[in-house]
Amino acid sequence: MNIVGTNINFILLEIINEQNSSDLKLVLSNMESYPRKLEPNKYKRFELELIGIEKKAELKVKLAEYLNNYLDIEKTENNDLDFWSDNYQIGEFKIVTFNENISELSKEDWIKNFQSLLDLYYRESDRTTKESLLQSKFLEKLKALSDDVTKKHEQKTEFFKHDKTKIESLNAKLDLSNRIENLRLKYISEIDKIE
Repeated sequence: MNIVGTNINFILLEIINEQNSSDLKLVLSNMESYPRKLEPNKYKRFELELIGIEKKAELKVKLAEYLNNYLDIEKTENNDLDFWSDNYQIGEFKIVTFNENISELSKEDWIKNFQSLLDLYYRESDRTTKESLLQSKFLEKLKALSDDVTKKHEQKTEFFKHDKTKIESLNAKLDLSNRIENLRLKYISEIDKIE
């Protein structure tokens, strides 16, 4: 199994900075989700040694943002390495060469792998919670808007009961509000089916 160009979403566990050189070592995991059963032979320790990096400091800073996150590395036509995380391009970097080292997981590696999965899980869980709160606020605002339009429609219809043009305009506005409310209710019912 290779690291570069395999389209595997590795998890970046560690960046080891080779002092006084233009080299970096990346420690990666192929354990991108909690396994349903323990399969020690399926998971390995992956080390990617990057030798002769043209912009080492920039690469190190950019990769540091993706610790305990997905990392996919592709080789370009001009032999540069193109780093991606979850369909987001981190950057393309000129590297003289690289070495891929794959070994068995030690006890410490298993602990690091599971810790990175916990970090990833809680980061995604926090994002889902925030998205859910935003969604609830949005649906509440739609409901309030619909209720407001209905209430004002009743008041304005009574006031303009002799103005046919104004009544038609108010009815068109109410129809649009009702369609939005129906979409909101349909969305809520679809969400309830999923959960």
